[in-house]
Amino acid sequence: MRNNAVAGLSVAIIRANTVAVSRSFGYADLETERSVNELTVFKVASLGKPIFAHIVLSLAQQGKIDIDRPLYLYSGEEVVNDDPRSKVITARMVLSHTTGLPNFGKQGALKFETEPGTKFLYSGHGYHYLQRIIEKITGKNLDLLAQEIVFEPLSMRDSSYIWRDSYRTTISSSYDPSGKRYEVKQEAEAGNAAWSLYTTLNDYAKFVTHIMRTSKEPGSVASRMLISNVHVARGVEWGFGWGIQSTIPNPSFWHWGSIAGFRHYVVGYPDEKIGVIVLTNSEAAFKMVDDVMALSIGGSYPSYDWF
Repeated sequence: MRNNAVAGLSVAIIRANTVAVSRSFGYADLETERSVNELTVFKVASLGKPIFAHIVLSLAQQGKIDIDRPLYLYSGEEVVNDDPRSKVITARMVLSHTTGLPNFGKQGALKFETEPGTKFLYSGHGYHYLQRIIEKITGKNLDLLAQEIVFEPLSMRDSSYIWRDSYRTTISSSYDPSGKRYEVKQEAEAGNAAWSLYTTLNDYAKFVTHIMRTSKEPGSVASRMLISNVHVARGVEWGFGWGIQSTIPNPSFWHWGSIAGFRHYVVGYPDEKIGVIVLTNSEAAFKMVDDVMALSIGGSYPSYDWF
């Protein structure tokens, strides 16, 4: 952490589908020397995508959405105005990042970069579009759906897609590579499936453990999430919400999170019942995540080389 200017780090190691190690190091806030602990709240950005995918597939099991039916037919909303390709986008394409839409941050008007359904292109815009459709179908906002379908059943009491006043004393600050704190201009007043999740190490470990445990149940939501939909790169595929990578001895699922100084990495081996959650508050942390993995469970990770 000293070598890479990482202020705070939280790590959970799952063995036999149980959190065996939960450790935190360094500071949630350098200025006040407030320590990181297992209940420190992190902004985990894209780690909210697998939870949203779980919500969507749960609703599909309930018959409320068909993941292969064009989303346009549910709402009449075109994700890109006056482009006929908007009328073929499905939930399957969104959750596997094959809509052809770009990620957030792309300059200019939103437009298709590739033909829908043809190749992998990571897209926050696609997730936000599907979120709007889901909210219209159910009449409930994202955070309420998350509370009902994921957070409450798994006792993830400190997780939310929107800001809570209670986070003021537990939220971590975040830092650039020089150690300068990022200034927070505004917290998330409305949930966004692609980037606005607030959670803790303990809470997210519950979700990862749930995925590993239930992925072996035929027909479960987790088992569907881990079916590959598209090739991404050597050793990397994408399912629903999770990336899937070729690891030894068996494949593992994974995702990363990155926003305003926060950097996170998660891996789960369903067959071995082993997983690791790494949450950090420093932009330079990806330089040391491979060291954390080596010290925790070892292994080689195609996803880490790719992203």
